[in-house]
Amino acid sequence: MSDVGTSTTHSLVDLQAQVVAAREELVSSLSALKNETSPGALAQRGLGAIKGWFTDEYGGVRPERVAIVSAVVVGVMAIKVLRRRR
Repeated sequence: MSDVGTSTTHSLVDLQAQVVAAREELVSSLSALKNETSPGALAQRGLGAIKGWFTDEYGGVRPERVAIVSAVVVGVMAIKVLRRRR
């Protein structure tokens, strides 16, 4: 009969250890998620995406994309200037 008591106690200790491990993993996951979704991290990710759009895989500037954005900016400014004159 002592085997049954030891087995139950051993199972209880194993379950408690699993709960503690799961809790620590959850805390770690939540901490990582909090860091990934902080305003600074989101800004860095957005900046990286913008840089990636303007550069090629070797880090060189893509002049055609710079030209597109420049044309849009000049167009918007021209529209604003024309509206003010009226």
